[in-house]
Amino acid sequence: MDFSGMDLDDALRKFQAQIKVQGEAQKVERLIEAFSQRYCVSNPVLIRQFQNPDTIFILAFAIILLNTDMYSPNVKPERKMKLEDFIKNLRGVDNGQDIPRDLLVGIYHRIEKWELRTNDDHVSQVQAVERVFVGKKPVLSLSHRRLVCCCQLYEVPEPNKNQRTGVHQREVFLFNDLLVVTKIFQKKKTSVTYSFRQSFPLVEMQVHMFQNQYYPHGIRLTSANPGGERKVLIVFNAPREQDRTRFTSDLRESIAEVQEMEKYRVESELEKQKGVMRPVAAGSDGGSPSGGVKAVNGTLGRPSLDDSYASADGLKRTALSSSLRDLSETGKRGRRTSVGSLDSTMEVSLHL
Repeated sequence: MDFSGMDLDDALRKFQAQIKVQGEAQKVERLIEAFSQRYCVSNPVLIRQFQNPDTIFILAFAIILLNTDMYSPNVKPERKMKLEDFIKNLRGVDNGQDIPRDLLVGIYHRIEKWELRTNDDHVSQVQAVERVFVGKKPVLSLSHRRLVCCCQLYEVPEPNKNQRTGVHQREVFLFNDLLVVTKIFQKKKTSVTYSFRQSFPLVEMQVHMFQNQYYPHGIRLTSANPGGERKVLIVFNAPREQDRTRFTSDLRESIAEVQEMEKYRVESELEKQKGVMRPVAAGSDGGSPSGGVKAVNGTLGRPSLDDSYASADGLKRTALSSSLRDLSETGKRGRRTSVGSLDSTMEVSLHL
């Protein structure tokens, strides 16, 4: 995702519109950390106003808690966080310095006016797509999966040989972790049925664009091979340059997302196997029995997330009255997540 030039809460709004920031504490932490890292990469100039880039994580986390506090039906109106509480809870979190007050005031009022919300359920949309596929196909309706886009391309069996115009037409459906290639099976006035041909996971996929005398808008998809060389998965030619640009842009972004989440999944599994907790940041008390998030003297240690904020100087669980407990309990009732992709949703127009 591109967050260039966006205020932190606006970027978080874009992020949460597509990704459910809820569930177990460790999952919530990793999602916010992934968002924070991406925001820092997209805004190297903006983050210079902070003493420590890790402050982005703290502030993003505080915004999530503020949003939950404001809009949770479990929090009584008189107990909801006030502006001064929000500002007070963030004192000294930037390496002992305060975040500018006007920045926090703006964030508070924008969250107060517009709730951070996830878009409509993506599972129903994937189910609708799955119903129009025929043939031996993989299970598509998984809780983590969302449809990103669909487009018409032409499969190219031999890139160095010409083929008749219009042959090997394919309808390609891009999901956030899977590319599905189909062919129109039956077309009626009000509906279309697609014959499943093949699918490719996005992990380790690479996108290459090419052009030659036969195919001016070529797309070559490759994947890692145990032998070291990359294996060609499939070759397409797009009808127009703008079709190629849009499709490859969406595909590359989806590949980046799924590979980033796969990296975090692998790291998490390694930590579990070794029994190693993530180190507490300098300046925090590593002896906390709760293993929770602690802000001490403006720094944040986060071996894992739980319900407690044990410092009087930084972010406090008692002050942020509707935090991870609500997120965690909501997640237990929600959908399971994929090991290799984002639990997310995106609105897209699809005429089936």
